[in-house]
Amino acid sequence: MKDKEIVQITKKEVAEIQKLLGIECSLSVEVEEGEEESKIIKVSFEGEDLGYMIGNHGRHLDSLQYLVSLLLRKKLEDDLNFIVMLDVSGYRKARNSKIEEMALRKADDARILGEAVDLKPMKASDRRIVHMTLQKFDDITTESQGEGIDRYVRIIPK
Repeated sequence: MKDKEIVQITKKEVAEIQKLLGIECSLSVEVEEGEEESKIIKVSFEGEDLGYMIGNHGRHLDSLQYLVSLLLRKKLEDDLNFIVMLDVSGYRKARNSKIEEMALRKADDARILGEAVDLKPMKASDRRIVHMTLQKFDDITTESQGEGIDRYVRIIPK
């Protein structure tokens, strides 16, 4: 399936959700190449007073992202491997930047201390950002520890 078709289907389905929920804002959709022949479908909402879409610590945004992902799994080709990423007024982008900065600071702490540094428990998408941010360094490794909602990242100096 071509990127242009994915964008058209996604815009149509998300616009229907917007209409049903009474969300008045602009919508943009783009498709990027992801890892291992997957696609990243980025959906962005821009407008005034959209904080209710984000919710407390991004919970509404995560739920909406999950719903859009489920909907698109029904509408797009079965063999298409994709991830949906929703953002509202740049919230997710800013949050990801903060997580990257924190990961770099904690990696410096691990280097200076010469011992592993444990981060607070976080959701899978946030742990992934930490792993991706620190994978470029040869003197640091990361691993996820714990179970369920208590899962966290350990930053280990080599």
